[in-house]
Amino acid sequence: MTHRSELPPTSAAPLEATASLLTAARRVLVTGFIDTPLEAVAAAFDVAELLGAAVDAGHPESARPAGPTIARAGEVTAAWEEMRDRADLVVLWFCNPDSLHAGFISRFVAAPLPSQRNRRTLAVGPASVLAASTGYAHLPLDRAAAVDAARVVQHMLLGGKPLALAGPLAVACTALHAAVEAAACVAFVTDDSADPVGLEPWSIVHLVRTISHRKPAFEIPLAAPGTAAFRSCCTWRYGAAGAIARANRAGSEFQPAEASACRLIERGEVDCVLVIGRAVTAVERAIAARGAGLAVVRIDEPTTTTLVRDLESLHAAAAARLVAATGGGRP
Repeated sequence: MTHRSELPPTSAAPLEATASLLTAARRVLVTGFIDTPLEAVAAAFDVAELLGAAVDAGHPESARPAGPTIARAGEVTAAWEEMRDRADLVVLWFCNPDSLHAGFISRFVAAPLPSQRNRRTLAVGPASVLAASTGYAHLPLDRAAAVDAARVVQHMLLGGKPLALAGPLAVACTALHAAVEAAACVAFVTDDSADPVGLEPWSIVHLVRTISHRKPAFEIPLAAPGTAAFRSCCTWRYGAAGAIARANRAGSEFQPAEASACRLIERGEVDCVLVIGRAVTAVERAIAARGAGLAVVRIDEPTTTTLVRDLESLHAAAAARLVAATGGGRP
């Protein structure tokens, strides 16, 4: 077991030292989870529940006061393979998918459709994504205009009164509207932008939904690599993919922004952080900013089997200490 405590070293064995540190803490945050297998995520959640810990991986959507877009507005999504096999229009919405998932474009965008139709690809954003070709176009637009662009195109699709547009916004919206109208099946590929309010994902969700009322359309939201297991397990176990104020499978409280990893660390609301595997950059920066006043324990193993075994051992050791210390476990 690899335990790297950022407190002064103790003479106790690593497992007992870790259990002592966690059970003595006033409030624990369990975070990390990049590339952590599902079995290990579940084992880590067992430890979090025993400690009554907060759980969050530090993703942007859990730091938004209104919470994830899917919880506020719903999403029309599909598997990557469905886009590859059905969409004759792919819109790369202010993102380069290959920067998040290497080979995504060659496998799911550039691959030919099974039918005789040709696929067209539009990149909306400040930078072009693909090389110039007959089936590709770049619509230059600053990210600050993303919400306006989505809302304008939705307005056009709904047959609203013509708007007084000019410049790059007018060009991009006109071209995107025409491409959507001509397509048989539309896919929007998006990333999890750092929008602190969530207006951009909200606007694109409503645009995709409007299109889907007229023809097959869906969004392909690309989360940061290595987070799928955490998001899935956290959602099914606690009802949300992060910002869980107190881990309890019988009824956890989802507190977007308030219980995000960075916010808890920055405000001094946790005195111990248990990092499973690797944490996102924002969380590591928050930990570093707290300095010596924050206890940090890291558990990271190269294999799933070893990581799960060590987490189960930690759970047992912490449980034994809680029973010995309180006679009935942590309230």
